[in-house]
Amino acid sequence: MNSNKYTLDRVEGELAVFLKYPNETKRLHIAISELDEEVKEGDIVLISIENDTYKVERLVADTEKQREKVRGLLEKLKNQQK
Repeated sequence: MNSNKYTLDRVEGELAVFLKYPNETKRLHIAISELDEEVKEGDIVLISIENDTYKVERLVADTEKQREKVRGLLEKLKNQQK
């Protein structure tokens, strides 16, 4: 079983568009109906394929760490413009 980390970039109609983490240059499209876990944009997940089925595990700690990093960068930018 091969697993990789991805970030949920967006939902386009019935497809979830994931970008391979961390460089986000490769895309993976999965039908929303095939997702076995509730995910939202910006979530970092571990995706593996088992018996031709996608297994998606939401990585809560990684997601929160990334969100904190982004918040810090936004705050830094905001402070530079004052």
